[in-house]
Amino acid sequence: MNARKRDETPDQEHSDPGLEPEAPDQDPAIAELTRLRAREDELLRALAEQQNVNRRRRQEMDAAVVYAQEELVRELLPVLDDFERALKAMEGKADESIVSGVAMIYDRLVGILERQGVAAIRPKGVRFDPALHEAVAEQAGTGAAPGTIVEVVQPGYRFRDRVLRHAKVIVAGPSDAAGEPPASGASR
Repeated sequence: MNARKRDETPDQEHSDPGLEPEAPDQDPAIAELTRLRAREDELLRALAEQQNVNRRRRQEMDAAVVYAQEELVRELLPVLDDFERALKAMEGKADESIVSGVAMIYDRLVGILERQGVAAIRPKGVRFDPALHEAVAEQAGTGAAPGTIVEVVQPGYRFRDRVLRHAKVIVAGPSDAAGEPPASGASR
């Protein structure tokens, strides 16, 4: 029997809550509170993540709706170019009523596109900006400051805040009076 008591005594010492410094059953309310706080933290993080996912999805959907017309507008740009070329070609050669009719159709199309957020980029006389313009040539001796656009070869277009097509321009180079040759590679 003594052997049995010796064997039971160490087990009883480990199971006695009064002998352990931090017993899990010492205060069940604190343990439950800790568990609940951890669960609350998990739920708050999951809620924040869900809100972020919803916000990103809403932003993506809004952008998709806003720019859904972009491809259609991009395909209409050559039509605008054709109208402009036709109007130039008809000057003085066609009956005034025909020119007037074509101009009215062109103006109507431009008005519709402008109401949808399309804006032409016609930068003659302004400083070259690579974000909006594409230099196709550099021309010296124009009297304009170097880097100024002297001619618009093809207008560019913006759709809301995006550039659909850069304006193709000729940029003023250094004047001939300076005796400097035009910079090589400036023409594309």
